[in-house]
Amino acid sequence: MTMVLKIHISDGSEIIVNGCDQIYFYNLIPYNETVRSGYSWKKDCYRELMTHLMKYKFIAIVRKHSSDGMENFNPQFAFLDANSESNKPLILQTNCVIKITKIA
Repeated sequence: MTMVLKIHISDGSEIIVNGCDQIYFYNLIPYNETVRSGYSWKKDCYRELMTHLMKYKFIAIVRKHSSDGMENFNPQFAFLDANSESNKPLILQTNCVIKITKIA
């Protein structure tokens, strides 16, 4: 897992974004208006990423590999176990995101 971005949430938690993960922006769910990989947001469009926090109402993160795991207050959005494999989008309101920082 190559960590490229850290999303800081207003409750004090953080979400680490892998380079292969997808980040979506929505104004009306489920109709995404913009999507890029973590690598692309970090390398090519970081300023645009920050602008999108003001432009769109929702941000969603989808793990590329369910084995990397991702959870937010107990519900798991990416998990792999003996019985199932799942990658569901973690959708947050953009107004609860404090900042997004690059990870070297």
